Amino acid sequence: MYTKTDFWFSKLGNTLILNFPYREGAEALQFILQLTTVLKTKFKTQLEDATLSFNSINLFFKEEFDPHKVHKQIFGTMDSLKIEKNKKSNLWKLPVCLAKEFTSDLFDYFNEDQQQVKRYLEAFMKQEFSLFFYGFLPGFPYLSGLPEELMIPRKKTPNRLTLRGSLAVGASQVGIYPQDSPGGWHVLGNCPISLINFEKSPPNFIQGGDRIQFFEISKEEHQGVLTAIKEKRNHPLIDQASND
Repeated sequence: MYTKTDFWFSKLGNTLILNFPYREGAEALQFILQLTTVLKTKFKTQLEDATLSFNSINLFFKEEFDPHKVHKQIFGTMDSLKIEKNKKSNLWKLPVCLAKEFTSDLFDYFNEDQQQVKRYLEAFMKQEFSLFFYGFLPGFPYLSGLPEELMIPRKKTPNRLTLRGSLAVGASQVGIYPQDSPGGWHVLGNCPISLINFEKSPPNFIQGGDRIQFFEISKEEHQGVLTAIKEKRNHPLIDQASND
């Protein structure tokens, strides 16, 4: 959990950065998510945008502001913030294909040791993650909850191309690439279901604080889901992704 002493401010032009130490746990996550939501509402008419990272809330003001006044307002908001304990969050189950063509990064990392790769993937697939925020690319989810023993450092030299749907680990973070792009994280598999759809509102069907579990599918099932999405028809594995 957080107290006011855990936060400090940085000002950069018309941007106010509310810094805090990252902490694991549902209660800490709910505090930060709820604080972000309340601040967006409180300063709605004054903001161009507001974004969240693992250790900061970034408020982009439309024009110059009095930092001391804003600091006082934010701390007052924290004093009145009521966290809903044991809040029920949605659980989403997402399919991921672990075919070798999608796990080559792991084989490289473990020096082609198939048993180490197998043990790592088995342990990873047992985990439950929480969505913290979207960033880097539209629809790129940053997931928390990766145990220390499963953390893998970011690559020293990023890939020029990381495929859309790549489920990847970068240090303590887990993410899914929403489109083909350069990437410096180690890819573990591929999820055929996109977390963003600009034709819908909101475009992201999984929200901050929601939980995610992954389950393994075959290469054939993976292709079947991609084909169903392209043809805009239902597929049992797409339905299975619905929240419990």
